[in-house]
Amino acid sequence: MRNDAVSRLTRMALCTAVLCTVAPLSLPIGPVSLTLGVFGVLLCGALLPPDQALLATTAYLLLGLAGLPVFAGFGAGPGALFGVTGGYLLAYPLMAAVLSGVCAVTRRPAARLAGVALANLCCYTLGTGWFMWMTGQALLPALTACVLPFVLPDLFKGWCALALAAALERRRVRL
Repeated sequence: MRNDAVSRLTRMALCTAVLCTVAPLSLPIGPVSLTLGVFGVLLCGALLPPDQALLATTAYLLLGLAGLPVFAGFGAGPGALFGVTGGYLLAYPLMAAVLSGVCAVTRRPAARLAGVALANLCCYTLGTGWFMWMTGQALLPALTACVLPFVLPDLFKGWCALALAAALERRRVRL
């Protein structure tokens, strides 16, 4: 029993560490950056059960809130988490839990990719709503700037996360 708890905590910590490592890598292309954070979040969702995926991504947000430079462009602190694009960050735990829930009920690649699309839709909805509230921008300009350039890259990142998770699960050593 204790070994199982240690294994769960280790997996969550490793997923949080991977997310902290890849998320700062970004390419600013407007008000929202193209970041590997989405890949890290979706990898957490593909590797962990829903409750653990939610906790691992929440830990990431708390580390960034505490001042560790783990957000896009090595941002950190309350200003980054609750700024104009903070809604996208705040959606990360939901994204991870949604994909994890889909992965828990099916192994079919097409269904899991649909889970990636659903997780991204959650992020786009919360993030764009937050962006519009913070900036006063209307829906169409917000979608044009904050969603449309990211749909295909985010689906590709999700596909990569699913492929990496499947490869890791095939090679996982049982203790």
